[in-house]
Amino acid sequence: MAEGTLPAAGELMTALGPVGYTAAGRGPVAVLLHGNPGDARDWDAVVDVLAERRTVVRLDWPGYGRSSHLDDGATVDAPGLARVLDDVLDGIGRAVGGRLGQVVLIGHSVGGYTAAYQALARPDRVAAVVLVAPGGFTRFTWLTRTFVRTMGSVGPARLLAGPLASAYTVRRTPTSRAALRRVRSMRGNPDRLTVHSAVWRSFLDPAHDLRHIASTITVPVLLTWGRLDPVVPWRSAGRRAARLLPRAQVARFWSGHLPHAEVPQRWLGAVVPFLDAVAPPPCAEASAPGPDGANADG
Repeated sequence: MAEGTLPAAGELMTALGPVGYTAAGRGPVAVLLHGNPGDARDWDAVVDVLAERRTVVRLDWPGYGRSSHLDDGATVDAPGLARVLDDVLDGIGRAVGGRLGQVVLIGHSVGGYTAAYQALARPDRVAAVVLVAPGGFTRFTWLTRTFVRTMGSVGPARLLAGPLASAYTVRRTPTSRAALRRVRSMRGNPDRLTVHSAVWRSFLDPAHDLRHIASTITVPVLLTWGRLDPVVPWRSAGRRAARLLPRAQVARFWSGHLPHAEVPQRWLGAVVPFLDAVAPPPCAEASAPGPDGANADG
């Protein structure tokens, strides 16, 4: 990484308040960016393998997990999270002595949107991105707009968030079951519901739409997607993302919206060889392919 060492856990200051993180491993930095309404624990099934080659930083977005405290008057939305990521990378750089170098960004859903946006806005900071069913590639219809507005209202979201998560968590593993339990528990947490719904509303913000600019991403990209994802479907948003990112590698899996939690070994089988090829850590072995390869159909 750089001269300094990032503490194993701590907080980084951002425009929306302190962001909690954990760090593991050694070497160049990879930042894991969870979706809505998840948290950093959604990556539990893959973090140990990723940390064999890199310093893996898992953060909780403002309003989630370890970062539940928001500054007074702060509003969380998708474009705001993209700005938070900029603050986070600045904070990591300061923590390690100011010479962070390029990082790998691995983002799921709205976290994928923020990773792609950072690659567009600051390609000098980004070595590669892995996008897991990212936001920003949906072409909205009256039906999908209505659904987003419904989830953007706290009352309906209190009733629907759990059943929706149950529908999009197709493969049940210890990690995906734990993630599902956390979503269901949100029903009794008004603060979490408020953040969850605010992020959903922001999906209709034109600033969340990457379709007209995605083709200008210049860093290496791996798109990973669950074939059975009902919330950001491969057949529409996924194929559109692959078309708009013609240089991206693509890996698809028989999973729902969280392939990294539902089929973690297959997901790692695509991600690890991709990262070792495009952003190798100093001591990476020449070949470390998993069972699927970088253009997998797992």
